[in-house]
Amino acid sequence: MSRTGVLPKQMLRELFTTGYITGIGEQYLNPASIDLPLSKEAYRLESIFLPLRGEKVRDLLPLVGATPHHFSNPLEVGVPYLIRVGGEWNLPSTVYGYANPKSSTGRNGFFCRTVADKVDMYEALVGPGWSGETWVLARPDYFPVLLAPGLAVSQMRFFDGKSFLDDLHTEFAIQQSGMLFDEQGRKLSLSDTRRHADSFLLTLRVGEAMGWECHGTRKVLDMSKKDFYDPDDFFKPIRVTDGRYILRKGGFYILTTKERVMVPPYLSAELRAMDPRLGEFRSHAAGYIDPGWGYGVAGEECARPITLEVIPQEDMLVRDGQTVARIRYEYMKEIPETVYDAAASNYTDQRTARLSKHFKRTGS
Repeated sequence: MSRTGVLPKQMLRELFTTGYITGIGEQYLNPASIDLPLSKEAYRLESIFLPLRGEKVRDLLPLVGATPHHFSNPLEVGVPYLIRVGGEWNLPSTVYGYANPKSSTGRNGFFCRTVADKVDMYEALVGPGWSGETWVLARPDYFPVLLAPGLAVSQMRFFDGKSFLDDLHTEFAIQQSGMLFDEQGRKLSLSDTRRHADSFLLTLRVGEAMGWECHGTRKVLDMSKKDFYDPDDFFKPIRVTDGRYILRKGGFYILTTKERVMVPPYLSAELRAMDPRLGEFRSHAAGYIDPGWGYGVAGEECARPITLEVIPQEDMLVRDGQTVARIRYEYMKEIPETVYDAAASNYTDQRTARLSKHFKRTGS
């Protein structure tokens, strides 16, 4: 039975072969998203901005003091930049897109939002039949970052309709394969979980090897380098023994959930913004979780914890098991030809808070 939902890799490839998206190679295809490669066109800005409906991004460059930026120079901390996404984009009348920063972008405290012609919201290509230029608004917040044309710091998911799970189908999915598991890998039933609207609530792990914190450095991180940097040059490890820790305002924290998350191949998932009633902080910077995360190649895995990128708005005491994030599941239109755990990835063996792929491994 055909359903609406998130377009899988094989259908994203059809957007290429039918000419709706051109100038983007196969290497930018993921199980359920397309990486957005940076073009050579970049500008330093005086401020971020958002187009009004119908406006073209390029026409707004004089309003934000845009001056050309050369990729041989790092992006300065606290300064916004605008970089055009490569390729030509013209969507079918029934397809729309939403973007997320890539995981390795979020784990570096690198602010990243997409803006698009004629769209008056961030992270969206909405139509019908949207066409135009897509751009990335980028700003390093904790250390300078060096980029290069062809790198992707964001990814775009495409949909032909919303297909969030209702309560009954959520229970079916839990019974069939599981969605959330405890720290020992035991499947959680619906009654074992906490819900908030259409999402599951996730909790924070506070303990030994809890994660990492960064309060800023002038060292430059080149995002084209992999397994290259010493974590101690940018981050400080967090280790606690009493189940509590104070997150400081102005800091950036790489932490992890207590729950282990599975996304079966017929679903995808996204971390959603926290309700302010549950805390004054941002719990993630990337947020998208591919179909097949924590599933294994053929269902042999029993989920993995989710790494969080936490920015507190105030000094904040956190304790083990405190609510920290919420996750929402949605149907795929079809099961992808390749699921996340079967593809090459830097995070398939993630068991604790993991820094981005740019850092040398110091543990799981």
